[in-house]
Amino acid sequence: MEVDYLVGSKEDFVNFLDSIGLYDKVAILTHTDLDGIASGLFLSEILKARGIKLDYIGFLEIKSDMVKEVSEILKEKLITKVIFSDLNIESIDPEGFEGLRIEKDVFLIDHHPIVEDLKDKSNIIKTVSEDCSALTTFILGEGMVESKSWGWLVSAAIFSDYSFKSKKNFMFMKTFYPELSYDEISSSIPGLNARKISSALIYYKKDVKHVYELVQENNISEFNEIYELIEEEVYRVADDFEKNKKYVPEKDIYIYEIKSKFEILSYVATLIAGYNPEKNFIFIYRTNDFVKISARSSNSGINMGKLMKEGVVGLEKADGGGHSAAAAARILPKDEQTFLKRILGDSIKPNIY
Repeated sequence: MEVDYLVGSKEDFVNFLDSIGLYDKVAILTHTDLDGIASGLFLSEILKARGIKLDYIGFLEIKSDMVKEVSEILKEKLITKVIFSDLNIESIDPEGFEGLRIEKDVFLIDHHPIVEDLKDKSNIIKTVSEDCSALTTFILGEGMVESKSWGWLVSAAIFSDYSFKSKKNFMFMKTFYPELSYDEISSSIPGLNARKISSALIYYKKDVKHVYELVQENNISEFNEIYELIEEEVYRVADDFEKNKKYVPEKDIYIYEIKSKFEILSYVATLIAGYNPEKNFIFIYRTNDFVKISARSSNSGINMGKLMKEGVVGLEKADGGGHSAAAAARILPKDEQTFLKRILGDSIKPNIY
């Protein structure tokens, strides 16, 4: 099994590991979703197999100042080597990323589209979108990450990132679950495990490390009650979506605002898009400080990653991007109508949803 590298190679990663010396201090910085925590866990297993101490693991939300958020911790812990995973950082926070590359030895593993004009591609692995970061780190760790022990987790991550739509990745999952059916994958063991972990990440949003540690212990049964709670809320919202969604015919996009005490934006977007694979969606969720957007696209040719990125250009404290089929953005409330007009057209009515 191999992943499809767009930039970098396994040899580059091994060379980086070989460069870690006795007095280096190592940090892993990864995303707060299932793909992020799984890839972070596999990286920690690789370091352990190589006899390398992990001094810090941090979980970052994708936003334009994510390096600033963690830089003080890296300084306090005297970190010299940093491995990023599943963060698209060279696109979302280019200044922070390049600044950190000057100060420390940095390696990036990611499956989001790379910035086209990025000059220095050293110490970077980029794979095709379908090869999620958890799958990539799992394959990079071949011979170091125990496949029998962690096959369940990489399969859950492949499901959660829709990476199973790639035939080779689906067949890879079947090496762990021979009875796996494409048509019933949502109700499969990997699908259930993915939803349990994702539910816990929503519930423990401010304590991602707690979820990480339980996953590391293979103790996701602790999430059962949380899973039932979040699932009930997700399906309530999904029912409301059917009643209150709005359609923008000029763009062939459905738009809907999620109202919930839980931040289930991405979860709902993935669920509804999964049941409606030929349609396009924009989902909205409001926090105290931001308006968050999750976008999903069918095979109609709408590049949601590009659309989100274009929508936030020049907006204060805004960020956006992602994959062609699944992307996200975050804007200030004052810029909401500007953003909507950019992505849906000038004829869009205020407060359409």
